[in-house]
Amino acid sequence: MKQFFAPTSSTVNDDRSSAALLNCFITPKTETFVDFYSPPMYFNNITSSSSAAASKVFHAPPISYCHSSASSPSMEASVAAVERILGYSFETKRLLEDALTHSSFLDSSSYERLEFVGDAVLGLAFTNYVFLAYPKLDPGQLSLIRSANISTEKLARVAVKHRLFQFVRHNVAGLEQKIKEFAELVSQEDQIVAHGGLMKAPKVLADIVESVAAAVFVDVKFDLVKLWMIFRDLLEPIVTLEDLQQQPQPVTLLFEMCQKQGKQIEIRHYKSGEKTIASVYVNGELIASDSSDQKDIAKLNAVRRALRKLSNDVNSFGIYEIDDEPFHIEGAKQKLLELCGKKKWPKPIYVLEKDEGPPHEKKFTSAVKIPTEDGILYISGDKRSRVKEAENSAASYMIRALQESVYL
Repeated sequence: MKQFFAPTSSTVNDDRSSAALLNCFITPKTETFVDFYSPPMYFNNITSSSSAAASKVFHAPPISYCHSSASSPSMEASVAAVERILGYSFETKRLLEDALTHSSFLDSSSYERLEFVGDAVLGLAFTNYVFLAYPKLDPGQLSLIRSANISTEKLARVAVKHRLFQFVRHNVAGLEQKIKEFAELVSQEDQIVAHGGLMKAPKVLADIVESVAAAVFVDVKFDLVKLWMIFRDLLEPIVTLEDLQQQPQPVTLLFEMCQKQGKQIEIRHYKSGEKTIASVYVNGELIASDSSDQKDIAKLNAVRRALRKLSNDVNSFGIYEIDDEPFHIEGAKQKLLELCGKKKWPKPIYVLEKDEGPPHEKKFTSAVKIPTEDGILYISGDKRSRVKEAENSAASYMIRALQESVYL
């Protein structure tokens, strides 16, 4: 039986290209403000005129970073290495030294104060970015995109990608091993992880990114635009609206699915030795369980198992069965495209799911996805000897599924 997955979360798609989004906040690696920055959205209140009138500039008061202890040669090398990663040379090197010093290292001031600033300033920078990049989204949806990009999980992966932890001074036993385990798991991820992976991200990794961001922010005299120009590339890949549509938050998705069907959901936790076991119950019936030495990961994996199991409950969770008997609509791809245009939906997205058989007898299976205001519609087609035919098969089933559901 074919399965047509109807959406269960409320999202809106914006069809801007990644290239357009790149320029929505500022033009990278330049000193030029884009047109809609009038005045620039940062801490300086600048007014310009063709007359000789002087511009009025307000800066936050300077912070003194005068310390008596000299930098070690190893820290000087770390500062130089991080500057190369950022593509930025600090005027006040001590800022970056502090950003790379954990509180357990008692011979110098730590990154705690900078982390406090960095948490706020990255949030504000991404607020500006999503506001300009997604002009049609409501505040709730903008918050989801911003949160996904400044979460501990996301920032920890930024630290791993650029190997920032190797430059941090600390005296915490076992911390390096923990970071190594996390980095190894991250290296196995083949796509953006929007809501956490197999291991909970060590908070220290996100702290480092926030601290380095704050060090840059202070060094550029609290200029938010300059910070974004310097830091933007470090944060790639940025989690987009499409990423979130393809990876809805599992716990939220499960609760929404159950609430729409009037079902009660409960997630229970208990300990078994050093492990935490999370179990998902729907209307009092055990649906799925998982265990981990981290409570959050056990819960996340148990919910993911429950979603996979419940996706087979076609009568209860908005999944429509379609006979496996071959089905074909001539020119289905074009007809589906026109249908999406009438519904004001984005263009259908085709994905090659399977590529089977020897070269002379290849069989392809494609699926089609349509982002809508309610979430993503999804269905796969039959095996075909050509990719275009496989895509047309998926489009045929999508059209029939839409006709049999509430969407047309």
